[in-house]
Amino acid sequence: MSRTLYVIPVVIAVLSGCATTKMGNVIPQENGLYQVISVGKSADAALASALFSAEATCKQRHLRHIVLDHKTEYKGLVSESAGQVIDKALEIILQETGGKSPTISEENDYRTTLQFKCE
Repeated sequence: MSRTLYVIPVVIAVLSGCATTKMGNVIPQENGLYQVISVGKSADAALASALFSAEATCKQRHLRHIVLDHKTEYKGLVSESAGQVIDKALEIILQETGGKSPTISEENDYRTTLQFKCE
């Protein structure tokens, strides 16, 4: 794989703007492989958490992480597009009335599963 494929997820994670990145659940597997499962309010946040966890795991061993595979899934209460429309509508309505905008989005709407190794 080209180096560009490894850089893209890192750039996405950095640009997601997460002030505090949470650690995902790192699961050791056979042959020195690891899997991390992370959740987030957005696909970018879940990916950033997974990448942060992979980096932290390898950094403890004085190695760098190599992403082998990753998948992000939407697990929210309503469909992804419906949730975005509802959140935007609530934001607009409450912006006009001066209220605080509630959201139907949850901190675990997106789940990223990432497989990596340290080298």
